[in-house]
Amino acid sequence: MAQALPGSNYTVQSGDSLFSIAQQAYGDGNQWPKIYDANKQVIGNDPNLIRPGEVLYIPPVTPPQPKTCKVTASSGLNVRAAPTSQSALIASYPPGTVLNYVEVVIGENVAGNPRWGHSEQGHYFWMGGTDHPNG
Repeated sequence: MAQALPGSNYTVQSGDSLFSIAQQAYGDGNQWPKIYDANKQVIGNDPNLIRPGEVLYIPPVTPPQPKTCKVTASSGLNVRAAPTSQSALIASYPPGTVLNYVEVVIGENVAGNPRWGHSEQGHYFWMGGTDHPNG
């Protein structure tokens, strides 16, 4: 049976759905719109109607683009190993420091804000202490 691989073509098999193809290609069926968007000319207006034998392009995985924020907390901001104030301290940064993050995750609720920035290095910092408290 054909394998759906990012960056290649895939021939639709009987019983396939965009969800099942995305699950196979990306490990996440909820990524099916990425495949649909790349193949609208083949599939047509109904993403639920794919036919065996159709050849679909499976777009490659694109890494998240880093975003930046600036530390605004007057006492600075700690970078941690997990999205909780009790996890290992990695570093501390003074106000005005620009930090990079690739996603916002929900972690410990600090002062009413549970959002934490997650860096490419796997470190976390509380978004409430930055100029982008919601990410």
